[in-house]
Amino acid sequence: MRNTLVRQRASICQFCEHLASSPKPLRGPALEVPSFQRRQPPHIRIATRPASVKAHNKPFRAPPKQKPTAPDAVHKTAADADLEFAQDKGQAILTSDSIPTEDAVLDALHSYEILARRLIRAPEAATSIPGDERTPASALLSLDEKSIKPPDPSSSPPAQSRSQTGQKAIDALSDLAARVIQHPNVFITPKILASYIDVQSLLQRPETFAEVFELYATKPVPQPNTSPVRYTTPNPRKVQSAIPTATANAALTSAINTKNLPLAVQIIESTFCTPAYRRSKFMKQALLPLTGFALTPVAAYTVASRLSHYQDSMDPTMATNIAFVGILSYIVFTATIGVVAVTTSNDQMNRVTWTTGLPLRERWMREEERAAIDRVASAWGFKEVERRGEEEGEEWEALREWIGLRGMVLDRVELMDGME
Repeated sequence: MRNTLVRQRASICQFCEHLASSPKPLRGPALEVPSFQRRQPPHIRIATRPASVKAHNKPFRAPPKQKPTAPDAVHKTAADADLEFAQDKGQAILTSDSIPTEDAVLDALHSYEILARRLIRAPEAATSIPGDERTPASALLSLDEKSIKPPDPSSSPPAQSRSQTGQKAIDALSDLAARVIQHPNVFITPKILASYIDVQSLLQRPETFAEVFELYATKPVPQPNTSPVRYTTPNPRKVQSAIPTATANAALTSAINTKNLPLAVQIIESTFCTPAYRRSKFMKQALLPLTGFALTPVAAYTVASRLSHYQDSMDPTMATNIAFVGILSYIVFTATIGVVAVTTSNDQMNRVTWTTGLPLRERWMREEERAAIDRVASAWGFKEVERRGEEEGEEWEALREWIGLRGMVLDRVELMDGME
């Protein structure tokens, strides 16, 4: 490269020497050395303004940004295919003359749950802006617009708003699940009920929960291996007719999230307030302790008779009786103190407490009912502790009256902060 530069310099110097060696005229203007500038074609115009002026006056235009594809359009075909597949499963159950198995119904509800999750996620992804497409300028401009322009509810839909197509798909899926579980040949088991609650909770359609809970206890039971299918009337007061606690709490949570107070009250009345639920609680939690307490005298007498052989100060029969009375008294008194402590504890109570004079056994039996009502009152009332008791409105007064009819008190004054 250095040799090339040298050769170019040499050629230029020779040309200059040639000009210098040519004879100069005695009179006339001095010979000007021609400037070696590239001649432009005649049809091309070169701007005379400097580049800095052009760059300053020309407005900057950002490259066009491609709009993100809406997930509704991307997943439209997949969602339609899944919806058709779910409808086929539902129609197979609805059009069948035989009794569908629990696995078949659970399989259909599981497919509904998968589709419900996809329908719920699609609008959330449509409203979110990818982080890699955001620039510092757009972020500052968005902050400036938010600070200047007040929020317009009509122009900016909430995060839970969905497209019209998604709403129709959600309504169709919710209706299909309701028709499947209400079909006469479908026997509602605890697993089917829990799966149905999950599907409708994902779709935010809890309006049918109270009706389905009534069907769980009163729906005629189809008899297998009968043609045509025969039905038997169940007993709604049996232990098998009780709604599981986890399922009832999930349904109540969905009603609270949708701000539906009448539905929340109906769910409590059709789950925790039924005789079947109380019997179920007694069988699961109180039967075994009471059985052990009933067998306590026999066990105490057996232990006392064994202990009487380890003494010589009195007759074995008298020693047996004294040991039996002592052991039995200790167990009875200790159990009584424990029962009173359990039934009178109020640390778990927030706003709803028991009224004065309610029997302890009823307090223990209805504790889940009180806890559910406490959740509803806490959700509809003020969240600030210092503002409790200031709630007003027709719904709040109706809730307070209904709680009083259930043997409970809303916002007992002596238990509020600063009113001891």
